[in-house]
Amino acid sequence: MKSLGSNHHNDYLLLIRFMYLSVAAAVVTIGLKMIAASVTGSVGFLSDALESVVNLVTAVIAVIALTVAARPADANHNFGHGKAEYFSALVEGAMILLAAVLIIWTSGQRLLAPHPWKRSGSVWF
Repeated sequence: MKSLGSNHHNDYLLLIRFMYLSVAAAVVTIGLKMIAASVTGSVGFLSDALESVVNLVTAVIAVIALTVAARPADANHNFGHGKAEYFSALVEGAMILLAAVLIIWTSGQRLLAPHPWKRSGSVWF
């Protein structure tokens, strides 16, 4: 019979493996969206890629913050480390705001000075 501690450790390693796979899938997705934005010149693809970057970075920050917040109280933190979650929320909000500003800025520039759409040979239709 396995001890509870080793089973918990194996579960943790499995979660870490899934986290790395998730990050790898997100990076590939971001790359494909950036390529699509580059090929088509679409602000829509660009904004979708930026949103994916924000999602990836905020997910990593949230995992780190939750790991820190789960630590028990110690001599320096009498009430625990739960405030790390608030820091994570602040960083996530700032990143979302930055992405929104970039999307609005780029869209505004396209509205004021439109670029003609160029049909690329790599687009199928």
